[in-house]
Amino acid sequence: DRAEDVVDVARIMETVMSVHGEQVLADGVFNADPHPGNILLLRDGRTLGLIDFGQVRHLPLDFRLGLARLIVALARRDPQEVARLEQELGMRTKHARPEVRYRLCSFWLDRDTEDVMQGMNLHDFMAWGEREDPVLAFPEDLYVVCRCSVMIRSLALAFGVRLSTAEYWRPHAEGLL
Repeated sequence: DRAEDVVDVARIMETVMSVHGEQVLADGVFNADPHPGNILLLRDGRTLGLIDFGQVRHLPLDFRLGLARLIVALARRDPQEVARLEQELGMRTKHARPEVRYRLCSFWLDRDTEDVMQGMNLHDFMAWGEREDPVLAFPEDLYVVCRCSVMIRSLALAFGVRLSTAEYWRPHAEGLL
């Protein structure tokens, strides 16, 4: 048997994304470094082991509640609400342009689909964001959660699986709210 015939990579990546959503939102404690070396697939091909909690983050309840509202707004694809909630979490930009903030926040905490990236590669997209609405403050807790989202989605994409963070984290966000 070939590995891809035995292992359901899409299901594994969906599980990794969902588990991190539960850790971030429900538990408030999560592995902030979910790279491939920290995710083990056990011999049965279905059970995951998460290891190396050297970069653990503890998130206060007030931050998690704000993040939960932001995740729900991203899942609803509500640009005005996303921009407002991102600002409530401490994100500050020079012009506070909701349409720019929405696309950048969507990239960091949800997806990198065509409606967000609009044909740009990552380098060009980040340069566009900095040109259109330069970041003045990016709170560390928010940054670490965003980094986690991007790392998991990037790993999934390497296996041909496209994930939406907001889709998998929304049930945990709504459960917290």
